[in-house]
Amino acid sequence: MLRHSLLAPAVFAFVTIMLPCPSVGLAARTQPRRVPAGFKVVRSAEASGSQRSAMAQKLGAKITDLSNTSFLVNGQPLQMNVIRFPSSAEAERIHKSTIIIKTHPAFCILVDNSIVEFVCDDPDLATLAAFELGFKPKPERATYKIFFRVAPVEKTDYAAWKNLSNVFALANRDPNNLALQSRVEMLLGGFRFGNDLTLRTAGDAQTAPSYSFEPKPAKTTPLAGGDTTRYTFQDLPREVNIPVVSLNATIHTSENPLTPTSRKAGPELLSPTEYWPSDDPEIKKLAAEITANCNTPQQKTDAILKWLLPGKNITFTESLTSARAGVKNVLSRKFGQAWDFSDCFVTLARASRVPSRQVCGWFFSQNAHVWAEVLYEGAGWKQVDPTAGGATECGIYHIPYTTSEDGSMSILYLSRPQITLIEN
Repeated sequence: MLRHSLLAPAVFAFVTIMLPCPSVGLAARTQPRRVPAGFKVVRSAEASGSQRSAMAQKLGAKITDLSNTSFLVNGQPLQMNVIRFPSSAEAERIHKSTIIIKTHPAFCILVDNSIVEFVCDDPDLATLAAFELGFKPKPERATYKIFFRVAPVEKTDYAAWKNLSNVFALANRDPNNLALQSRVEMLLGGFRFGNDLTLRTAGDAQTAPSYSFEPKPAKTTPLAGGDTTRYTFQDLPREVNIPVVSLNATIHTSENPLTPTSRKAGPELLSPTEYWPSDDPEIKKLAAEITANCNTPQQKTDAILKWLLPGKNITFTESLTSARAGVKNVLSRKFGQAWDFSDCFVTLARASRVPSRQVCGWFFSQNAHVWAEVLYEGAGWKQVDPTAGGATECGIYHIPYTTSEDGSMSILYLSRPQITLIEN
């Protein structure tokens, strides 16, 4: 992990200190005031005088402080090294000479008279850490450029959804591998592919997402009052017997999770569906218990999110091969993944007469994610993240691209998205 680090692996070999409280290394601007949600300090250390001297000799500059902290960020490992110099001019000089060895500028940033180095494999994770730990001002709005490949789906086997996506990627990279092609064919039995993709298109001229496709759609149909749009294709090319659409998207996000709308709460936002059994007697009873002391949709939403806090009533796990288990199964076995938490939230919300729907996309620096949004009439749509039980506010890191009002998913991922953040 320290392959591209300024600090040699031995620098902190014998000074590791377990932090008794959530604080990190240095003072002033190079010390985060708090450890944000999703960050866990694994260990932290400050270098001794002899270690600082060794590093100063290596860099050719005097060092006043040197610290190292290891985090788990939403389960992903991240190391942060902070080197403080006597002056900002000296820090800038060393930064200019060292940034060229980095594979991405996010891995090494200049903060006053200090260099903050993030050691990890993902520049998106380093960017998120710089924002959340306070080393860079977190923008209130962000724009993402995204490229990925998908297949339009009419019928989905959610037990095989994740496996088929992964095996397709392997088979497509190795077209002569008959064993991989055979695995794809075995997994296709539960899928029926179609010609339509339904994507999120809500927003004004500045906030609405935009898309371009290859091949281009033959027809475009606005749905749900313009909240979503159905793109219809003809004669799609096939790879490993799966139709493929290449998609470029520009998606805008905001720290304000509330999107104004004139939409009213119709039956399509309150009724049970195949995936959200909100009329089930046991679920209606559970929803009534959860929201017993609530009088408003906001209070009911907060109560359901609190009930879904991971580890409280349902445990989050990433080890499952099935992407989606079904609400009744999840409530019975008491564990699930992001899609399961979202399904449970929408089902309980609708059972509580709170209009809601599902949102799919990505969480910046992580994989695909599923969350939800509720309609507060007269105010707008508010995005909420049931996987974190509401502990993680939806903001610039939640990147939505499709919305479902019945729980169905019209898309199978065929590639990992290439996501570029553009700060607004």
